[in-house]
Parts: sequence; C-alpha cells; structure tokens
Amino acid sequence: MSKTLILGCCSTGAKYTPMNHHATGDAMLDRICTGADIAVTEDQIAHEVEELTRLGCRYYHYHGRDPVTREQTTDNGIYRQVSLLVQRLSPDMLISFGASRNGPEVIRRIGAYGEWERVSHAELALEDGGAHFITLQAAIELQIVCDLENRVGTLTREFVDSEAFLREIERYQPSTLQEDVKMNTNSTANGNNYGRSSAAVQLTAYGQAIAARRRLHLLDEIEWVQLVRSYAMSRMAIARRDLSLAGADQLNVTLLFGFSPKLPFPESYAQFRSVVSMAKSLERDAPDGPRKRRVSITVGAAILPHHAAREVRVMDVGPDAGCPLDAIRRVVGYAAQDDSEVDVVRVGMEDTPFLLGPDGKIAPTTNVELCRVAADALDRYGVMVQTDPSGITERRAPLVRVAA
Repeated sequence: MSKTLILGCCSTGAKYTPMNHHATGDAMLDRICTGADIAVTEDQIAHEVEELTRLGCRYYHYHGRDPVTREQTTDNGIYRQVSLLVQRLSPDMLISFGASRNGPEVIRRIGAYGEWERVSHAELALEDGGAHFITLQAAIELQIVCDLENRVGTLTREFVDSEAFLREIERYQPSTLQEDVKMNTNSTANGNNYGRSSAAVQLTAYGQAIAARRRLHLLDEIEWVQLVRSYAMSRMAIARRDLSLAGADQLNVTLLFGFSPKLPFPESYAQFRSVVSMAKSLERDAPDGPRKRRVSITVGAAILPHHAAREVRVMDVGPDAGCPLDAIRRVVGYAAQDDSEVDVVRVGMEDTPFLLGPDGKIAPTTNVELCRVAADALDRYGVMVQTDPSGITERRAPLVRVAA
C-alpha cells in the first residue's frame, strides 16, 4: 500500500499583518510581510476552501482576521462564520483554530475582557461554529516554562524525562508577576508582541481551554516552537491534574521547524526524525513505559521571507537526494519518507507566505499555490494525499484507553 499523508493548509496566522511589519522600501518584501495576499473576506475564503479541497487538502488551520484592519482578532463571530463556511463547502475538512496572543487588537481585547478572550473559541461546539482542534499551546504558554526555569535552571530533555521533573512540576506554583513577554522567535518587526502577562494567568487559561475541549468531546492540539521548552510544557500539561492535556487519550502535535532559533529548520532527515521522535514519545508517560495515548504529528516550515534563500539545502533522502531544495519542499520530502511518523504536512500563508524562485528571489503566493506545490512534491515521492474520511478519522482517533 502506498504511503498516505493528510495535506494541510495554515491559511493565516498572527505574524504577517500590517501592524506587525515596518516598511522597508522593498515592495515585494513589504507586500508579503503585511499579509496583503491573505484571504480575509468571506468570498475570498470560500473560493480558497473550494480550491484547497479540490487539491486534496483536508486540514485547515485558521487564525481569525478582521477583514477591515487585516489584523488578528479574537472575534468569535468571525471564527463561527469561517467554521460554518468550511463545514458547508468541505464537510470532511478537519478544522483547526489558532489562539495566539499576538497583535494590537488581540492584546486590546484581552485588556478589556480578560485572558479567556484569547481562547474563548475553545468552548464553541462544531455545530455552533467551533473547530475540531484549538491550538492550546504555542508560544505564549512557554512563559510558564520560562518561569519554571527561573527556579530549577535550564531544562534539558534528560531532566524533563526524569522523576525529578515530575516532582518539580507537581509542587510548581506559577508566578503572578505581570511582565512583558519576550519570546525568542524568528519574526517580523512586531511579530513577537505578546503584551504583558504572568505565568499564573497563562496556566489558568491553558487549563480552562483544555477543560472546555473535554466538555465538548473535541480534540487537543499543541504547537512546538522551541524544542526543549515546548517538550517540557507538553510533559507538564499532560502530568499536572489541573491541566490534564490529552485526557481523551489523543493529542495532535504541530512541529513548526524554523519558527525560532531553538527549533531551527533541520539540515538533514536525521535531525528531522529526532524531533518527530521526541514528539511521538509523548505517547508514553515515561520513555520506557506503556503507550497511553495516540499522538499524531503535523509538520510545517515556518520560514521568514528574509531567511528563505539561506534555508536552501541539499536534500539527503528520496528522489531529490543531492539536489538543493527550499524549506517547503524539504519538509514535504522529509514527511514523505516511509519511517517519518508524520500524519499531516502543512503549508500556507501563516508559515511561508512566499515562493522562492530558481533565481533565489522571493515572490508572493497564495494558500492554493502552496498546497499545489506540496501536492506535486508528494506525488513525486509516491505519496498519496489522504482524502478518505475513514482514513482521516483513523489517524486522529484516540486509542482505546490503556490501564496504568
């Protein structure tokens, strides 16, 4: 049987917006970084979803955007509109919503309504315009781990896998100190603007969002943006009773290679596999313990247009071995390997809102064009795009609960 992968689209994110970019005078770079080509109106999104569905896309990740300002928003009316639109046009599509704290409109609404405003769409049922997945952990939640590091020192994988780490997180009480959140990520000028928050606020919001998903019998999803910190936060969220991540024995982990210097884009397939293996280890509560939950893996290349040319590397596996490829084609090629353990390969305007030409220059693109590039690359590697509803369900379904 041919290998299959779910083709995913991250249609819009928090980073590429008008307010997050300082004009450079480079017309092409400014157009890309302000998100000028990102679909924001209902008609634009509807056309895009229809085209993505025809290409075989069955995972659609979306951050709410105000169609007037083009900035990220927490407006649940917009999330509902998009969800119901996607459900109508593409009934088999898995819908994922982001929950970033980035951007002036989001921060302003949090100031007015509290932290729950950022993740309140987690309590929307599917029939009420919700999503199969809400990304419960990405960047801002790592404020919790940074607070823990202030007490126990720099975290390592060996420590996170130890009984000592479990003891530390059991007695950990988050700081209530409000501070400007600084995340070491690759970003546009204001793309790291997460405002002021505290570890205590983030821990509470995280737990409330997980509980809301559980009440709705919906799915848990997280993003890794800094390797060891993201891993530690995931382990903490699974183990702590006030969080209980993956309590339904299911978890989707999205690995955003290149999002930060602490999760760089891999230079080889072996590096790629080591990160995937770390994420898959979340299926067990201890490295040598029994399998407790189903962890599905989504991979993406989160590369700034400024860094596109420097991420071209010689491919080391597959039919393109020996050829220089950009990050998008390399992440697809890595995911296509028989032993990759990847379920979803995602591309889109949230991660890489550009294409790199053979001349080394960037050009604007669309979600449809990016998915077409990914689909063509998968075909070249002999991988079938998974569109069968039962096959998609099987990849995200929880395991039968295993007794401890």
